[in-house]
Amino acid sequence: MRKTTLAFFAILLSGFSLTAQTYSTGTVTLTTGFTAKVDVTSSLVTLTFVGPSTDWLGLSFNATSMNDNGSDVVIFDGTNMTDRTFAGIGATPPLDANQNWTVTSNTINAGVRTVTATRARDTGDSNDYTFSASAQALNLAWAHRPGSLAMGYHGSGNSGATMANFALGTESFTAESFKLYPNPAKGFTTVELPDFVSECEIKVYDNLGKLIKVQAVSDSQTTISTSGLATGSYMVVVRTNYGNATKTLIVE
Repeated sequence: MRKTTLAFFAILLSGFSLTAQTYSTGTVTLTTGFTAKVDVTSSLVTLTFVGPSTDWLGLSFNATSMNDNGSDVVIFDGTNMTDRTFAGIGATPPLDANQNWTVTSNTINAGVRTVTATRARDTGDSNDYTFSASAQALNLAWAHRPGSLAMGYHGSGNSGATMANFALGTESFTAESFKLYPNPAKGFTTVELPDFVSECEIKVYDNLGKLIKVQAVSDSQTTISTSGLATGSYMVVVRTNYGNATKTLIVE
């Protein structure tokens, strides 16, 4: 039985090593106090804005100016990341029929907002830019409206364009990347993720390789209940876009 269990885990872990590559622009400075970062895997796009908490923040993909009519643009208004399409200089980009971005985090510290949102790499929507999961250059047009979260003209000097370059991500996820505590656990344990991981899937297996729990995570800290689990050792597998890692959990 012991050999069978060890063989199962070896197969399981070898399968987990086949992970998606992540291409990233890295942090792109759009203007003073306003940055953007785009990460792309085979299936998911993650957009991170950092900018003034009092401003709406906008970014267009594959556009060189606000005059690129029909180009895909997203605007964050303090609460929602909305899908829109350029309709010309001076015109507020109208909402798309389909809203495909999901805000996963939105924090403010000393007047600086950090917001992260995700959507499918290819939404199938003709209004949405389809990101390529490969190394490439991408034109970005940006804007923000100082002191206002309401949709409206951003004002002279508060927009521009730049070029970002996608490169293969260098972040890697290992067992040392996440924390698991308390361990041994009585009633619950906490999984704490590193800053570069915005979401993951956690799976818990018993010592015979039986899947006990599955939990999708989009927070930096997640509590997993161990109530009802028999005393013994379990394998906690954390699956991310940067790789997968495993730790042993002892339940008392």
